[in-house]
Amino acid sequence: MSRPLDLLIRHATVHTMDPSRPRATSIGIWNGRIVGVDDEVAGCRATHVVDLDGATVVPGFHDAHCHTTSYGVAATQLELSDAPTTEAVLDRVAEHADGLPDGAWVVGVGYRDRDRPERHPTSAELDRAAGGRPVWLTHRSGHLCAVSSAVLRLLPHPLPAAAVDYVGRDANGEPTGLLEEAAMELVKEVVGPGSVEDMVTAIEVATRQYVSEGVTSITEAGIGCPGVDHSPLEIGAWQLAARTGRAHTRAHLMVYSELLHDLPHHPADAARFGLDLGLHTGFGDDRVRIAAMKVWLDGAGSAGGAATGADGDPDAHLVDDPRRLRRIIVDAHRAGWQVAAHAMGDRAVDLLLDALEEAGSVAEVRRRRHRVEHGGLIRPDQVDRLRRLGIVVVIQPAFISEFGDVLAHHFGAARVDWSIRQRSLLDAGVVVAASSDRPVAPGAPLLGIRAMVERRTDSGEPYGARERVSAEEGLRAYTVHAAYAAGREHEVGTIAGRRLADLAVLDDDPTTVDAAAIEGIRVLATLVDGVAAHDPGLLFGD
Repeated sequence: MSRPLDLLIRHATVHTMDPSRPRATSIGIWNGRIVGVDDEVAGCRATHVVDLDGATVVPGFHDAHCHTTSYGVAATQLELSDAPTTEAVLDRVAEHADGLPDGAWVVGVGYRDRDRPERHPTSAELDRAAGGRPVWLTHRSGHLCAVSSAVLRLLPHPLPAAAVDYVGRDANGEPTGLLEEAAMELVKEVVGPGSVEDMVTAIEVATRQYVSEGVTSITEAGIGCPGVDHSPLEIGAWQLAARTGRAHTRAHLMVYSELLHDLPHHPADAARFGLDLGLHTGFGDDRVRIAAMKVWLDGAGSAGGAATGADGDPDAHLVDDPRRLRRIIVDAHRAGWQVAAHAMGDRAVDLLLDALEEAGSVAEVRRRRHRVEHGGLIRPDQVDRLRRLGIVVVIQPAFISEFGDVLAHHFGAARVDWSIRQRSLLDAGVVVAASSDRPVAPGAPLLGIRAMVERRTDSGEPYGARERVSAEEGLRAYTVHAAYAAGREHEVGTIAGRRLADLAVLDDDPTTVDAAAIEGIRVLATLVDGVAAHDPGLLFGD
């Protein structure tokens, strides 16, 4: 007698994302994998049968670019994203500081410079608000911060040459407390890394939230960075979290480019640059896996830091010497790494394209599936180069609703049609994967799908309306395309035989409701390996 299935789901509205069989009503699961759908499991016995009474089932969402430990650690810090003014930020800092022990830092996240012209808290204001304590407030973009005088005194003197131009100064040349990019990294180094236990706790907090939103796998966009939300032992933290059941999603871990270095090697070896022991993209298992090398090319578009070359200096806002950045990309490709390049501006995209054309044959570059992270501005002439090199563009749809008005201000109205492109890339044959960049922006994929369909800013203005896509295309960007970007489309992202049984159960169908209603669809349950990781209604038992 054949063994029964572990689980049989019946009477569901199933979007498989499999073009050979796009719709189904039943799914069979055994040993953590999908056995088949509909007639493929007809007549099969099952230990557990669940009738979903028409509820919608989709592949578990994959967030293709998020910062999990940063999000988890931020849950213990002063949240400032809803503070409407700089004065309100300062009031929050003062209130929070009153409750801290002597010598403790005030660490806040998510403040926004809502004023025009842009205004950030100054060190003098933070000194008064916190009574002289060290204060470190990270901007919503994640690419700049405001600090108090106590923090400025902890920075190295003289400053490293790479950081000098990223320190805000007043008319007299005195530091204002605003630090960007390389200068911001100095604060992270002063504070030092979090412990492994801190990282595991952050992973647990973050991934529990992820599964409540139907997310079953993620690509972590940069491990091993400086700061309390990262650690040089971060891969070990992820392994420990997975082994002890505290990581509720699968994880693909991008490695911060600064951790890679030249390696002793045999003269015949091409892999001369990387992590020790020659580790590169793909090492790991289906729970924790090394993904791309993450390299930052420019700054945050919402903070005016995108490298566009529009001001006449082609290297403005690049985070380092373009020759060094180009060498890192070339060496990483030749050492077997997928490259994930933070490229907000079109000049940064140029740098990536030029480097990859130098790095190797087109066929080999295409096999690696290198990635543009963000693609805040992509010119029309760059679209075909992206297609030819097989580069995946990983966008953050919620940036449109969260930061669209600010991005339009920085990029200029004439360039908005090039920003966070979707329709034109898909029509050209470029794979577009969706993500959140959480905690920079809200992370729920259904919110992101709504943004992809509507493309409206917080003020209600259209943002590149010709780039709108359908809800089904948005769903594809968060499932099979996001899995493709991670090199895992044969394991996750579709509902088909032999795929991992990662599913999200929704109370309505995002492809049939009005766009404005997509965000409000409830996630009834989330399965990872065929087991409920989120199931508040106990659809799949207790």
